[in-house]
Amino acid sequence: LAVSIVSALAWLCLLSARITGKPFDEVVADGTIWVVLSRTQFGFAWQLRLLLGLALAVFLLTRPAKDDAAPIWQGVLATLLASAYLGSLAFAGHGQEGPGFERNIHLAADFLHLIAAGLWLGGLIPLALLLAYLRRFREENWVSAACAVAGHFSNLGMLAVGILLVSGTFNASLLVGGIENLIDTRYGRWLLLKMTLFAAMVGLAAINRQYLLPRLCGGAGIDRGAPTVQWLVRSARVEIALGLGVIVIVGMIGIMAPATDMAVHVS
Repeated sequence: LAVSIVSALAWLCLLSARITGKPFDEVVADGTIWVVLSRTQFGFAWQLRLLLGLALAVFLLTRPAKDDAAPIWQGVLATLLASAYLGSLAFAGHGQEGPGFERNIHLAADFLHLIAAGLWLGGLIPLALLLAYLRRFREENWVSAACAVAGHFSNLGMLAVGILLVSGTFNASLLVGGIENLIDTRYGRWLLLKMTLFAAMVGLAAINRQYLLPRLCGGAGIDRGAPTVQWLVRSARVEIALGLGVIVIVGMIGIMAPATDMAVHVS
């Protein structure tokens, strides 16, 4: 959360410098940043995300101690704040362009796409850490615990992948246009690379669900459970690396003109 807020500050300064053509240090000193904040759609979205991020930070810092059981509503509220903080990135992307109804549908698709990506990629990190912990210390019934958490995450991953496929296909239809634009434009080629990395993540997740998870939960015992958990941890690490690659590509195409615009200029 701290990294995201700091990077948002850098994003604001860099975009202000890009809009005005001024050096990075000048946009801070002469107040250009305040103009961007108060008079642009990006500025509105940035302020909204900052408020959500600060609210989430305050909420997390005021949680009960780890030894105390937190009420379920606190977990629900934290989830809603985190989802709103992540999903509100849609207001700073291509989704806020276009006519009224189409713009609203595009924003909704972007919002769901971002949250689903956060569920999957964000969940992989604690999953890998927990599985590695269980395998290392091997407390009582640790194989059953690993089976349960891996199964829950697999179900969550299926939901996230479904949302990503539907929302991603819809967004691509608006921003890419025809199939030819995937090859003929720089935006399309980067999107193809993103889709390739995403397909690799889905392939790994399918192997985990169809092969490793049944092996782990099929009464294999500690002797066979340990290597299976180790494979799950390795798979999660690879998925995380692929997911980070997807994030880098999303950051790059986020500042490009959509393929539909590029194709019009080329023609």
